[in-house]
Amino acid sequence: MSEAKASRMVSDRVAITNNVVAAVDIHGPEIAPTLEMILFPGGVPQDLTLAKVLAAFGDHLRARASQLVTADRTHMIELADDEGYRAKRDDCTAETRDFLSTLRSGLARNYGQVVAGAYGLGAPIPEDPHTVLVLADNVENLLRNRPLTEPPKNKSLKIDPIAAADDLKASASALKTALGDVERERREAQLTQTAKNEAMVAWGTSYSGVADAAAAFFLLAGRPALAERVRPTARRRAGLPEPEDTVEGSAEATPTGAGGSSTP
Repeated sequence: MSEAKASRMVSDRVAITNNVVAAVDIHGPEIAPTLEMILFPGGVPQDLTLAKVLAAFGDHLRARASQLVTADRTHMIELADDEGYRAKRDDCTAETRDFLSTLRSGLARNYGQVVAGAYGLGAPIPEDPHTVLVLADNVENLLRNRPLTEPPKNKSLKIDPIAAADDLKASASALKTALGDVERERREAQLTQTAKNEAMVAWGTSYSGVADAAAAFFLLAGRPALAERVRPTARRRAGLPEPEDTVEGSAEATPTGAGGSSTP
């Protein structure tokens, strides 16, 4: 190897070193207060040691993981009670549709299709809950305001528009409440999903910083195997564990040091 080649190899490394050192020297004091608040939220210990700094890195990442688990569980709990509200909505929709269908059939058979159409029931009953509610409100209004003057084909099957309107109002009111409950749950689920997404992003930022720092400390201390074990990989940054990572059970996982355990 020529001296020129060796000199270039050294100078390149010096340039790389200078870049890192300059960044630390110039910007270190700028970020120090931020790091102190992140790593020592209760205040910097008087007898601070490097061991405590390393422990603070771990505590910070552990807290981020705990926040992520909590956000995930909160979202799962929120989704779990949605099914009951959707079932209630479906039941109320079916009940209102059945009433409208029966009323439509009664009007058409006993008074004629034209009369059924005059009360907003000329077409088949829709299936969409919101459309059903709109139709029910319209039919109720017509029942209350359009007198049924046409004679029935069968007097025993005569329809009382006001009584029908009252029954329809009760059914539609229950459907409206059920739809409101489902919409409220949807908004709440969006909020918990947003909180979970934010916790995921926060974990990703903290993981990259802590894992990179841990790998650097291990490597600097002459422990390359440990450095390699914790070094961030593309899979880990994406939240996918490597074979050597310990996974303690999806949503039931507890960050090590907060109720879980892991082999160092």
